Amino acid sequence: MLIMSTFMQSFFSLVSLILSCLLHDVVAFDNSRKDNLAVYWGQDSAGNQKSLSFYCADDTIDVFPLAFLYIFRGTGGEPVIDLANICNQWDDPVFPGTALANCSFLASDIKECQSKGKLVTLSLGGATGEIGFSSDSQAQSFADQIWNLFLGGSSTIRPFGDAVLDGLDLDIESGTPAHYAAFVNRIRSLANETVNLNETASAQNTNGTDLSTSLKDSTGLHNSTSDKNATSNKYYYITAAPQCPFPDAYIGAALNEAPFDAVYVQFYNNYCGLDQPSEYNFATWDNWAKTQSANPNIKVYIGAAGSSDSAGEGYVDADTVMNYVIGAQEQYSSFGGVMLWDASTAYTNNRFDLALKTAMVASAEKLFPNEVLRNDSTTVTKTALVKEPRVKSRVFRE
Repeated sequence: MLIMSTFMQSFFSLVSLILSCLLHDVVAFDNSRKDNLAVYWGQDSAGNQKSLSFYCADDTIDVFPLAFLYIFRGTGGEPVIDLANICNQWDDPVFPGTALANCSFLASDIKECQSKGKLVTLSLGGATGEIGFSSDSQAQSFADQIWNLFLGGSSTIRPFGDAVLDGLDLDIESGTPAHYAAFVNRIRSLANETVNLNETASAQNTNGTDLSTSLKDSTGLHNSTSDKNATSNKYYYITAAPQCPFPDAYIGAALNEAPFDAVYVQFYNNYCGLDQPSEYNFATWDNWAKTQSANPNIKVYIGAAGSSDSAGEGYVDADTVMNYVIGAQEQYSSFGGVMLWDASTAYTNNRFDLALKTAMVASAEKLFPNEVLRNDSTTVTKTALVKEPRVKSRVFRE
């Protein structure tokens, strides 16, 4: 009876979840598509940045990398995050003995975006980041720390409260390029341990073992956040934001040595930007994706500036971006969509983000009529210069 009861409870829970998704028309992020839009949020490049929930109110943006965690080892050995006018160490409370801002009020916004099928990740680095590792072991220890603070682990301090982010983005623009593969591979290992733990616990549960007890005993984690996450089989996305010159000086090696899900190539503030069509080198990145990447199914995004105020150089209008997009959709199997820097400038620039997304989806539906339409997709696919800092953004990403 216990086995049957547990099975029926799980079955009805699954049915309820499916019905809930259908009723709320949740469209889950799908990394296999060619019309995704990733937009950075957090640095207030336009000087009027709104809340995260404001930008995820409609279906325009699929992925929100939060920018930035810009210091790896700050006061008290904890990292430092700066989300400009929303949350930072100067204007908001910090955890005792650290410079790590307590932004737990963002948990509701993060979960609201996630409930709509969007990914919310954390971007590490930025143009003014104090980052880097001296050894693989240091990189792996930092991965453990990040896992516990922001992802599926447990910590007495969680900057975003009980929200569990969907992954990480590496925007590495300074320091040494060494040891990032070790960092990524450790995150992958921790995520796999969580999935394997869930499978083992599920098997034990069919024999009458209490699921929550077995999870706690196996991991040593005892808070509701970690226990809930350990039962979810959550997939964690890892992306990078290399500059378009190939190979990237800071993250290029890691991209060959560790599996990333996508790269948001910055085709602005560079000689190979979208404003330089003769130097534009998406073909090089496509070839790398298929022949050198540690993940042969990695997706390559066209990174563009959201307005003329978003970059020192390289901004082009929406029609020009779409010409590049259509070409990439037609020619390159690795193409995954567009990345914009950033949400505030794209929104105030006559909804640059919406214009691109609408045109990108329409083009994809025309080019690939046999594929599932964007609004009908409900499954998550696993795939596994001279610096010109902005005045209004302390950690502006070039």
